[in-house]
Amino acid sequence: MGGSAVPMMLFEDFAADTLLGHHVETADDALFEQWHAVFPDRTGNPSPGGLAMAFAMRAYLTILPERPPGNIHARQRLTLHKAVVRGESIEASLRCVGREMRGDRRKVVLAVDAQAGTQPWFAAEMTILWAR
Repeated sequence: MGGSAVPMMLFEDFAADTLLGHHVETADDALFEQWHAVFPDRTGNPSPGGLAMAFAMRAYLTILPERPPGNIHARQRLTLHKAVVRGESIEASLRCVGREMRGDRRKVVLAVDAQAGTQPWFAAEMTILWAR
């Protein structure tokens, strides 16, 4: 597993169209076993969408490991381009799409774009209510 972590970010630190970092790992047996640990009643390969969202969250948590307590994951969207294959190198980039204040709520929109091998794997967007 590899990538770049950034220090704690406050709402004011986010800016639209800013690359926050990368996360890289291999779709190896250990990754698939971790997915099965979360969903023990499933057999065979993980659902392509389920594995993609799990990896999107993994990239987010790896790149932004320090977050203010109390953030709320409000929404997510996923566009899946293909299924990942065991052994492929997977790389994701996390970027800020935008931020917005609504009353006293701080909304941050983050995008995770991932590639498996040489092909696009998925594009995800997460809306997070960012704590103070």
